[in-house]
Amino acid sequence: MTDKSSKVSLWKILLPTFLGVGIIVYMFAKDLLGEENASQLEQLKNIDITWHTIFWLFMAMLCMVGRDLGFTIRYRFLTDKLLSWKQSLKVTLLAEFGTAVTPSSVGGSTMAVLFLAKENIPVGKSTAMVFTTMLLDEMFFVVTFPIFLFLIPLYDLFPEITGIKSIIVLFVAAYCVKLLLCILLIIGLFFKPQAVKWLIIKIFKLPFLRRWQLSAEKAGNDLILSSDELKGRGFSYWAPLITATILSWSSRYLIVNAIFMAFFPVADHLLVFARQFVMWILMILSITPGGSGLSELIFKHYLGSLIPIAGLVPVIIFIWRFFSYYTYLFIGAFLIPRWISKAFSKQKEPTGNSQLSQK
Repeated sequence: MTDKSSKVSLWKILLPTFLGVGIIVYMFAKDLLGEENASQLEQLKNIDITWHTIFWLFMAMLCMVGRDLGFTIRYRFLTDKLLSWKQSLKVTLLAEFGTAVTPSSVGGSTMAVLFLAKENIPVGKSTAMVFTTMLLDEMFFVVTFPIFLFLIPLYDLFPEITGIKSIIVLFVAAYCVKLLLCILLIIGLFFKPQAVKWLIIKIFKLPFLRRWQLSAEKAGNDLILSSDELKGRGFSYWAPLITATILSWSSRYLIVNAIFMAFFPVADHLLVFARQFVMWILMILSITPGGSGLSELIFKHYLGSLIPIAGLVPVIIFIWRFFSYYTYLFIGAFLIPRWISKAFSKQKEPTGNSQLSQK
Protein backbone atom coordinates (compact mmCIF):
# COMPACT_ATOMS: atom_id res chain seq x y z
CA MET A 1 0.00 0.00 0.00
CA THR A 2 2.73 2.45 0.97
CA ASP A 3 4.86 1.77 -2.10
CA LYS A 4 1.94 2.17 -4.44
CA SER A 5 0.86 5.40 -2.76
CA SER A 6 4.37 6.73 -3.04
CA LYS A 7 4.37 6.09 -6.78
CA VAL A 8 1.01 7.78 -7.20
CA SER A 9 2.26 10.78 -5.22
CA LEU A 10 5.42 10.99 -7.33
CA TRP A 11 3.43 10.98 -10.57
CA LYS A 12 1.03 13.59 -9.24
CA ILE A 13 4.00 15.75 -8.32
CA LEU A 14 5.76 15.41 -11.66
CA LEU A 15 2.75 16.18 -13.89
CA PRO A 16 1.83 19.63 -12.48
CA THR A 17 5.51 20.47 -11.96
CA PHE A 18 6.33 19.79 -15.62
CA LEU A 19 3.29 21.80 -16.71
CA GLY A 20 4.15 24.80 -14.54
CA VAL A 21 7.90 24.79 -15.14
CA GLY A 22 7.32 24.20 -18.86
CA ILE A 23 5.24 27.38 -19.10
CA ILE A 24 7.90 29.33 -17.18
CA VAL A 25 10.71 28.03 -19.45
CA TYR A 26 8.61 29.03 -22.46
CA MET A 27 8.25 32.53 -20.99
CA PHE A 28 12.01 32.78 -20.45
CA ALA A 29 12.66 31.72 -24.04
CA LYS A 30 10.03 34.02 -25.52
CA ASP A 31 10.76 37.08 -23.38
CA LEU A 32 14.53 36.94 -23.00
CA LEU A 33 16.07 35.13 -25.97
CA GLY A 34 16.68 36.78 -29.30
CA GLU A 35 18.29 40.06 -30.27
CA GLU A 36 15.05 42.04 -29.95
CA ASN A 37 14.93 41.17 -26.22
CA ALA A 38 18.59 41.94 -25.48
CA SER A 39 17.71 45.04 -23.45
CA GLN A 40 15.37 43.06 -21.18
CA LEU A 41 18.04 40.43 -20.59
CA GLU A 42 20.55 43.17 -19.81
CA GLN A 43 18.12 44.72 -17.29
CA LEU A 44 17.76 41.33 -15.61
CA LYS A 45 21.53 40.90 -15.39
CA ASN A 46 21.85 44.32 -13.72
CA ILE A 47 19.54 43.37 -10.82
CA ASP A 48 21.52 43.03 -7.60
CA ILE A 49 20.59 40.51 -4.90
CA THR A 50 20.91 42.54 -1.69
CA TRP A 51 19.88 42.16 1.94
CA HIS A 52 16.72 44.05 0.97
CA THR A 53 15.90 41.26 -1.52
CA ILE A 54 16.59 38.54 1.03
CA PHE A 55 14.50 40.32 3.68
CA TRP A 56 11.42 40.55 1.47
CA LEU A 57 11.77 36.96 0.25
CA PHE A 58 11.89 35.99 3.92
CA MET A 59 8.70 38.02 4.44
CA ALA A 60 7.13 36.06 1.56
CA MET A 61 8.06 32.86 3.39
CA LEU A 62 6.43 34.22 6.57
CA CYS A 63 3.27 34.91 4.56
CA MET A 64 3.32 31.25 3.53
CA VAL A 65 3.53 30.34 7.22
CA GLY A 66 0.57 32.67 7.90
CA ARG A 67 -1.44 30.89 5.23
CA ASP A 68 -0.83 27.50 6.89
CA LEU A 69 -1.33 28.89 10.38
CA GLY A 70 -4.79 30.16 9.42
CA PHE A 71 -5.90 26.76 8.13
CA THR A 72 -4.32 24.99 11.11
CA ILE A 73 -6.33 27.18 13.50
CA ARG A 74 -9.42 26.42 11.46
CA TYR A 75 -9.03 22.64 11.67
CA ARG A 76 -8.26 22.87 15.39
CA PHE A 77 -11.47 24.78 16.16
CA LEU A 78 -13.65 23.01 13.59
CA THR A 79 -12.99 19.74 15.40
CA ASP A 80 -13.74 21.33 18.81
CA LYS A 81 -10.04 20.85 19.68
CA LEU A 82 -10.25 17.07 19.24
CA LEU A 83 -7.19 17.46 17.03
CA SER A 84 -3.95 18.62 18.61
CA TRP A 85 -2.07 21.54 17.03
CA LYS A 86 0.37 19.05 15.51
CA GLN A 87 -2.45 16.96 14.02
CA SER A 88 -4.17 20.12 12.73
CA LEU A 89 -0.97 21.23 10.99
CA LYS A 90 -0.54 17.77 9.47
CA VAL A 91 -4.11 17.78 8.11
CA THR A 92 -3.51 21.30 6.73
CA LEU A 93 -0.40 20.23 4.85
CA LEU A 94 -2.05 17.05 3.57
CA ALA A 95 -5.08 19.06 2.40
CA GLU A 96 -2.77 21.56 0.66
CA PHE A 97 -1.12 18.64 -1.10
CA GLY A 98 -4.60 17.45 -2.12
CA THR A 99 -5.29 20.92 -3.55
CA ALA A 100 -1.98 20.84 -5.43
CA VAL A 101 -2.68 17.50 -7.17
CA THR A 102 -6.35 18.07 -8.03
CA PRO A 103 -7.99 20.61 -10.35
CA SER A 104 -8.59 24.01 -8.73
CA SER A 105 -12.35 23.46 -8.87
CA VAL A 106 -12.01 20.38 -6.63
CA GLY A 107 -9.69 21.68 -3.92
CA GLY A 108 -8.33 19.95 -0.86
CA SER A 109 -11.21 20.31 1.61
CA THR A 110 -12.95 17.17 0.40
CA MET A 111 -9.70 15.20 0.72
CA ALA A 112 -9.35 16.56 4.26
CA VAL A 113 -12.38 14.44 5.23
CA LEU A 114 -10.35 11.29 4.54
CA PHE A 115 -7.44 12.63 6.58
CA LEU A 116 -9.76 13.58 9.46
CA ALA A 117 -11.48 10.20 9.40
CA LYS A 118 -8.10 8.51 9.88
CA GLU A 119 -7.48 10.84 12.84
CA ASN A 120 -10.66 9.38 14.44
CA ILE A 121 -12.82 12.48 13.94
CA PRO A 122 -16.55 11.51 13.91
CA VAL A 123 -18.28 11.50 10.52
CA GLY A 124 -20.71 14.25 11.58
CA LYS A 125 -17.88 16.61 12.48
CA SER A 126 -15.77 15.86 9.40
CA THR A 127 -18.79 16.32 7.11
CA ALA A 128 -19.72 19.59 8.81
CA MET A 129 -16.10 20.67 8.40
CA VAL A 130 -16.27 20.33 4.61
CA PHE A 131 -19.39 22.47 4.29
CA THR A 132 -18.19 24.99 6.87
CA THR A 133 -14.78 25.50 5.24
CA MET A 134 -16.49 25.78 1.87
CA LEU A 135 -18.86 28.42 3.24
CA LEU A 136 -16.07 30.39 4.94
CA ASP A 137 -13.90 30.40 1.80
CA GLU A 138 -16.75 31.36 -0.53
CA MET A 139 -17.92 34.07 1.88
CA PHE A 140 -14.41 35.55 1.91
CA PHE A 141 -14.55 35.96 -1.88
CA VAL A 142 -18.16 37.13 -2.02
CA VAL A 143 -17.75 39.77 0.72
CA THR A 144 -14.29 41.01 -0.30
CA PHE A 145 -15.04 41.77 -3.94
CA PRO A 146 -17.54 44.63 -3.30
CA ILE A 147 -14.93 46.21 -0.98
CA PHE A 148 -12.37 46.17 -3.81
CA LEU A 149 -14.93 47.67 -6.19
CA PHE A 150 -15.47 50.53 -3.74
CA LEU A 151 -11.72 51.20 -3.27
CA ILE A 152 -10.28 50.54 -6.74
CA PRO A 153 -11.45 51.92 -10.14
CA LEU A 154 -12.95 49.22 -12.34
CA TYR A 155 -10.52 49.93 -15.22
CA ASP A 156 -7.58 49.25 -12.86
CA LEU A 157 -9.08 46.03 -11.55
CA PHE A 158 -10.05 44.78 -15.03
CA PRO A 159 -7.58 46.28 -17.53
CA GLU A 160 -7.61 45.44 -21.23
CA ILE A 161 -5.40 42.34 -21.51
CA THR A 162 -4.19 41.01 -24.86
CA GLY A 163 -3.64 37.43 -23.68
CA ILE A 164 -6.96 37.03 -21.88
CA LYS A 165 -10.20 37.83 -23.68
CA SER A 166 -13.30 39.04 -21.81
CA ILE A 167 -11.68 38.73 -18.39
CA ILE A 168 -14.51 40.64 -16.71
CA VAL A 169 -17.12 38.29 -18.23
CA LEU A 170 -15.24 35.21 -16.97
CA PHE A 171 -14.83 36.77 -13.54
CA VAL A 172 -18.50 37.77 -13.20
CA ALA A 173 -19.57 34.25 -14.21
CA ALA A 174 -17.23 32.67 -11.63
CA TYR A 175 -18.32 35.20 -8.98
CA CYS A 176 -22.01 34.46 -9.60
CA VAL A 177 -21.33 30.73 -9.15
CA LYS A 178 -19.63 31.45 -5.82
CA LEU A 179 -22.46 33.77 -4.73
CA LEU A 180 -25.10 31.14 -5.58
CA LEU A 181 -23.10 28.47 -3.73
CA CYS A 182 -22.88 30.77 -0.69
CA ILE A 183 -26.64 31.35 -0.66
CA LEU A 184 -27.36 27.61 -0.94
CA LEU A 185 -24.89 26.78 1.86
CA ILE A 186 -26.32 29.43 4.20
CA ILE A 187 -29.90 28.25 3.59
CA GLY A 188 -28.88 24.58 3.81
CA LEU A 189 -26.72 24.82 6.93
CA PHE A 190 -28.77 27.28 8.99
CA PHE A 191 -32.36 27.39 7.75
CA LYS A 192 -33.79 24.76 5.39
CA PRO A 193 -31.45 21.78 4.83
CA GLN A 194 -34.31 19.54 3.67
CA ALA A 195 -35.39 22.09 1.05
CA VAL A 196 -31.85 22.42 -0.32
CA LYS A 197 -31.51 18.63 -0.44
CA TRP A 198 -34.79 18.45 -2.40
CA LEU A 199 -33.50 21.12 -4.82
CA ILE A 200 -30.17 19.33 -5.33
CA ILE A 201 -31.90 16.02 -6.07
CA LYS A 202 -34.32 17.72 -8.50
CA ILE A 203 -31.44 19.40 -10.36
CA PHE A 204 -29.54 16.14 -10.68
CA LYS A 205 -32.58 14.40 -12.15
CA LEU A 206 -31.97 16.38 -15.35
CA PRO A 207 -30.89 14.01 -18.17
CA PHE A 208 -27.33 15.36 -18.54
CA LEU A 209 -26.75 15.26 -14.73
CA ARG A 210 -28.48 11.97 -13.91
CA ARG A 211 -25.25 9.97 -13.75
CA TRP A 212 -24.31 11.91 -10.57
CA GLN A 213 -27.73 11.53 -8.92
CA LEU A 214 -26.57 9.15 -6.16
CA SER A 215 -23.65 11.44 -5.28
CA ALA A 216 -26.04 14.41 -5.18
CA GLU A 217 -28.37 12.55 -2.81
CA LYS A 218 -25.41 11.75 -0.54
CA ALA A 219 -24.38 15.43 -0.60
CA GLY A 220 -27.93 16.35 0.45
CA ASN A 221 -27.83 13.89 3.36
CA ASP A 222 -24.39 15.21 4.37
CA LEU A 223 -25.77 18.74 4.35
CA ILE A 224 -28.56 17.75 6.76
CA LEU A 225 -26.02 16.00 9.00
CA SER A 226 -23.81 19.11 8.95
CA SER A 227 -26.77 21.36 9.76
CA ASP A 228 -27.52 19.27 12.87
CA GLU A 229 -23.85 19.47 13.89
CA LEU A 230 -23.78 23.28 13.59
CA LYS A 231 -27.05 23.98 15.43
CA GLY A 232 -26.64 26.24 18.44
CA ARG A 233 -23.09 27.31 17.59
CA GLY A 234 -22.47 30.83 18.86
CA PHE A 235 -20.02 33.67 18.36
CA SER A 236 -17.22 31.90 20.27
CA TYR A 237 -17.31 29.12 17.66
CA TRP A 238 -17.44 31.29 14.54
CA ALA A 239 -15.08 34.14 15.55
CA PRO A 240 -11.81 32.14 15.42
CA LEU A 241 -12.91 30.42 12.19
CA ILE A 242 -13.65 33.72 10.43
CA THR A 243 -10.41 35.28 11.73
CA ALA A 244 -8.37 32.26 10.64
CA THR A 245 -9.96 32.34 7.16
CA ILE A 246 -9.08 36.02 6.70
CA LEU A 247 -5.53 35.37 7.97
CA SER A 248 -5.01 32.44 5.62
CA TRP A 249 -6.32 34.00 2.41
CA SER A 250 -4.74 37.41 3.08
CA SER A 251 -1.37 35.76 3.76
CA ARG A 252 -1.73 33.77 0.52
CA TYR A 253 -2.17 36.98 -1.49
CA LEU A 254 0.50 38.97 0.37
CA ILE A 255 3.15 36.49 -0.79
CA VAL A 256 3.17 38.25 -4.18
CA ASN A 257 3.31 41.71 -2.60
CA ALA A 258 6.40 40.62 -0.65
CA ILE A 259 8.06 39.09 -3.74
CA PHE A 260 7.42 42.31 -5.69
CA MET A 261 9.00 44.34 -2.86
CA ALA A 262 12.11 42.14 -3.05
CA PHE A 263 12.88 43.44 -6.56
CA PHE A 264 11.24 46.85 -6.95
CA PRO A 265 9.19 49.42 -4.99
CA VAL A 266 5.43 48.82 -5.16
CA ALA A 267 3.32 51.92 -5.75
CA ASP A 268 -0.09 50.39 -4.96
CA HIS A 269 -0.12 47.33 -2.69
CA LEU A 270 -3.92 47.20 -2.63
CA LEU A 271 -4.07 46.90 -6.42
CA VAL A 272 -1.54 44.03 -6.40
CA PHE A 273 -3.59 42.32 -3.66
CA ALA A 274 -6.91 42.87 -5.47
CA ARG A 275 -5.65 41.60 -8.83
CA GLN A 276 -4.55 38.39 -7.12
CA PHE A 277 -8.10 38.09 -5.79
CA VAL A 278 -9.43 38.22 -9.35
CA MET A 279 -6.71 35.84 -10.53
CA TRP A 280 -7.59 33.19 -7.91
CA ILE A 281 -11.26 33.39 -8.89
CA LEU A 282 -10.31 32.77 -12.53
CA MET A 283 -8.11 29.83 -11.56
CA ILE A 284 -11.18 27.80 -10.57
CA LEU A 285 -11.78 27.42 -14.32
CA SER A 286 -8.60 25.33 -14.60
CA ILE A 287 -8.88 21.57 -15.16
CA THR A 288 -5.18 20.93 -14.46
CA PRO A 289 -3.78 19.92 -11.04
CA GLY A 290 -3.35 23.01 -8.88
CA GLY A 291 -4.13 25.24 -11.85
CA SER A 292 -0.72 24.43 -13.41
CA GLY A 293 -0.16 26.15 -16.73
CA LEU A 294 -3.21 28.41 -16.55
CA SER A 295 -2.10 30.13 -13.32
CA GLU A 296 1.30 31.02 -14.80
CA LEU A 297 -0.31 32.43 -17.94
CA ILE A 298 -2.89 34.46 -15.99
CA PHE A 299 -0.14 35.80 -13.73
CA LYS A 300 1.96 36.90 -16.71
CA HIS A 301 -0.84 38.75 -18.50
CA TYR A 302 -2.73 40.06 -15.47
CA LEU A 303 -0.05 40.83 -12.86
CA GLY A 304 2.91 41.09 -15.24
CA SER A 305 1.82 44.60 -16.26
CA LEU A 306 2.56 45.75 -12.68
CA ILE A 307 6.20 44.55 -12.94
CA PRO A 308 8.39 47.38 -14.32
CA ILE A 309 11.17 45.07 -15.61
CA ALA A 310 9.79 42.68 -18.24
CA GLY A 311 12.61 40.18 -17.78
CA LEU A 312 11.62 39.74 -14.15
CA VAL A 313 8.18 38.32 -14.96
CA PRO A 314 9.14 34.63 -15.36
CA VAL A 315 11.56 34.89 -12.41
CA ILE A 316 8.83 36.22 -10.11
CA ILE A 317 6.32 33.64 -11.38
CA PHE A 318 8.76 30.85 -10.56
CA ILE A 319 9.40 32.23 -7.03
CA TRP A 320 5.65 32.68 -6.47
CA ARG A 321 4.85 29.13 -7.57
CA PHE A 322 7.71 27.78 -5.49
CA PHE A 323 6.36 29.41 -2.32
CA SER A 324 2.66 28.86 -2.96
CA TYR A 325 2.64 25.53 -4.83
CA TYR A 326 5.78 23.43 -5.36
CA THR A 327 6.64 23.50 -1.65
CA TYR A 328 3.34 21.75 -0.83
CA LEU A 329 3.92 19.13 -3.52
CA PHE A 330 7.21 18.11 -1.94
CA ILE A 331 5.93 18.33 1.66
CA GLY A 332 2.98 16.14 0.65
CA ALA A 333 5.26 13.64 -1.07
CA PHE A 334 7.15 13.29 2.20
CA LEU A 335 4.06 13.16 4.45
CA ILE A 336 1.64 11.01 2.43
CA PRO A 337 3.54 7.66 2.53
CA ARG A 338 4.26 8.07 6.26
CA TRP A 339 0.66 9.10 6.95
CA ILE A 340 -0.75 6.10 5.03
CA SER A 341 1.55 3.72 6.87
CA LYS A 342 0.62 5.16 10.27
CA ALA A 343 -3.11 5.63 9.57
CA PHE A 344 -3.69 2.11 8.27
CA SER A 345 -1.59 0.51 10.98
CA LYS A 346 -3.75 2.41 13.50
CA GLN A 347 -6.82 0.92 11.85
CA LYS A 348 -5.53 -2.60 12.51
CA GLU A 349 -4.72 -2.01 16.18
CA PRO A 350 -8.29 -2.28 17.64
CA THR A 351 -8.74 -5.76 16.13
CA GLY A 352 -5.60 -7.02 17.80
CA ASN A 353 -6.50 -5.37 21.07
CA SER A 354 -10.02 -6.82 21.05
CA GLN A 355 -8.62 -10.32 20.43
CA LEU A 356 -6.25 -9.88 23.35
CA SER A 357 -9.08 -8.73 25.60
CA GLN A 358 -11.19 -11.72 24.58
CA LYS A 359 -8.36 -14.04 25.51
